[in-house]
Amino acid sequence: MEAAGSRIGLSRAQSYRAAELGQMPAERHGKFLLVPRKRWDAEVKRLLRGPQSKPRRRRKSAATEPTATAGR
Repeated sequence: MEAAGSRIGLSRAQSYRAAELGQMPAERHGKFLLVPRKRWDAEVKRLLRGPQSKPRRRRKSAATEPTATAGR
């Protein structure tokens, strides 16, 4: 738990709390609470990558649109 949490800057207590809240994948094996490496690595990559969104299309600016006063 400590090693998994330290990868994203969590203390020992914060790591256990995150697992308790379901924010960190953890499995109990007897008295041990273990973090599955593949699932955690994928989660850390997703967290470090940040939110993914499509690039927004730019709107036409007001300067390129014809105005009513242009012909005066």
